[in-house]
Parts: sequence; structure tokens; C-alpha cells
Amino acid sequence: MMISDLIDQQDFLARLRAWNVSAPARLADCEPLLAELLAGPEGERWRERLNALLAQRALMHPEVLALVEKSLQ
Repeated sequence: MMISDLIDQQDFLARLRAWNVSAPARLADCEPLLAELLAGPEGERWRERLNALLAQRALMHPEVLALVEKSLQ
């Protein structure tokens, strides 16, 4: 697998936008956003989405993986 095959920061931000979320410009700014989404009325849906991403952990850039895992704790 080439490094370009990984789900990187830009891919993750693009996924958030595809899920109709105004994604921040940087991955580092996503933590509070994800915390808010997980605590909100659609929290279970967001847990499912993030867990689906975790199923692809071998394809995730380490920084994206760390963010998703931390958000789900």
C-alpha cells in the first residue's frame, strides 16, 4: 500500500462535508466538533459513522485514526 492510499486529513474533512457538516480547515480543530456531534441528538448516528471508519483502520493516516479513536472514548 502506498502512503497516498491512506485516508488522510483532507479525505476525513471531505467526508465530514459529505455528511453535511461544516468541517474546519484543519484536522486539529475537529475534536470539539466531533465531541459536539457525538453528544447531540444524532450522537448514535455519528458513533456508527466513526466506527465504520475505524473498520478501515489499516487505511487511515495515524493522525486521523488517533482523532477518531479519541472521539469515541
